[in-house]
Amino acid sequence: MAKLLRLVVLVAAAALCASRAQAQADATSISSPTVVASSTAPISLGPGMGVRLSMDKGPWVLGEVLFYSRGQVVTDYTWRDRVRGVRGSLYTKNDISSDADSLMSLGKFDRVEPSLYEIAGSLVPPEFATIAATTSTVRLVFAVVEKGVAGSTVAVRRPLPPSPVSGIILTPTAYRGAGKYNAPGMGLDVNALYVIGRLYGKNNFSRSPAQTNYLDRVGVWMLTADGKMQVQSEADWRPAVAVGGQGIFTFRDSPQPNVNDPNPTLTVNASQKSTRVMGDGYFAMSKKVGPVRMTAGVMQGDAGDMVASFTEFLTPDALRFFAGLNGGAEVHSRTMPFASVLIIPKPQYPLGIEWVKFDGALLHPFMVNFKMGYFLHLNFDIGFLKFDGGYDILGLIAFRTNLFPNK
Repeated sequence: MAKLLRLVVLVAAAALCASRAQAQADATSISSPTVVASSTAPISLGPGMGVRLSMDKGPWVLGEVLFYSRGQVVTDYTWRDRVRGVRGSLYTKNDISSDADSLMSLGKFDRVEPSLYEIAGSLVPPEFATIAATTSTVRLVFAVVEKGVAGSTVAVRRPLPPSPVSGIILTPTAYRGAGKYNAPGMGLDVNALYVIGRLYGKNNFSRSPAQTNYLDRVGVWMLTADGKMQVQSEADWRPAVAVGGQGIFTFRDSPQPNVNDPNPTLTVNASQKSTRVMGDGYFAMSKKVGPVRMTAGVMQGDAGDMVASFTEFLTPDALRFFAGLNGGAEVHSRTMPFASVLIIPKPQYPLGIEWVKFDGALLHPFMVNFKMGYFLHLNFDIGFLKFDGGYDILGLIAFRTNLFPNK
């Protein structure tokens, strides 16, 4: 009897130890999907995050996503790209675990530990009220331990600011700011485009002074204020949608080349005749597929007249003498469909291509512009302008700055 009692006690003790070990393993898998050792102590985030939530139940509605490293919140755009969740999206424990694994795949961390905190006063949208595990949105925090870093006294490496994804060269996108925290809201950019000149061009106009042209100065500045409202956020299958408007002030630091003078005299004065204010309203849809951001949309307004200033072959004189059109013919467009593809292999060096057609304009011009900063390591772009009777290859410089949001 004593031996039987002792056996029962030993079996119960073993079961209790196994139960505790399993509970510890479950807790580790919930709070730290990717940990180098089970004995690693939890990362302390300090005060200010809010009330911590258990990750046993879900789903939750995201309010924001943060990264915590070496005692402070860190903004690293390459890390944020690995997290699929955006504000207002419904998120599960599996989604969080997948994001943690994706962060670990960067090869920069020894450890990634996600945690959830309730954001007081931020209620979930009504459509999620019966689905979400909490009545408030949550703050998803990824606490990370970077490789080769010991202690919290080492300075955080700040990444270079990312290239704006709110526009390419001439065309906008449905994104705003740097596109990392995309959510419906307002956006404001300033874009400075300088059309340096023609690198090479050909035409088949019988009365043209030359059928081949190269290294001709254009000298057109375009200063654009681009304001937009993203009305729909991007989801797994749903594109981001935005409406907006652009105000454009254009002037020259060189007079437009004369069709009878292949070597015009240059001047740095922008006369009243060479300045103009244009504008357009637009609708754009954008979708990110892997590292590629694709956009399609249409612009409506007199901004389409800009194409006439990029080459002398679209001036009224050229239309009359080269194309044989009646006197007074001018290039005007009020509708401009466009499409673009953008990829950012490095934060400061984007690659992109955009196409824009100037509907209704004489000689049916369209442009294909190539953003080539990644290969050249400088802000130099190439434009291909095609029209009935010829084409020009243009050198461009474009600077886009996000005023809001500015991160």
